[in-house]
Amino acid sequence: MSTPRKHYKHPAESEIGNGTIYIEAQGDVIVRQVESYRSVLVWADKSGQADERFPLSDQPLSWLDLDSDDAITASQFEAVWKQAKAVSG
Repeated sequence: MSTPRKHYKHPAESEIGNGTIYIEAQGDVIVRQVESYRSVLVWADKSGQADERFPLSDQPLSWLDLDSDDAITASQFEAVWKQAKAVSG
């Protein structure tokens, strides 16, 4: 039986400013993520990323300061994921 996936939305910072990161994790491993900064929307997973400045996090989920207020539904994550894939390949 596989570990269920959990989904989160959390404030983020990068070299281009403040934004939001959307995370899909399985256990303590981040498996997909979307980052949103103003007009920039990028995705990353184990197969690659839309922008080399924003690779998939290699930190364990437990390293991030997430709590139940950051949790989102799988469908909320999928909507953002599909949007990111559509605009950034």
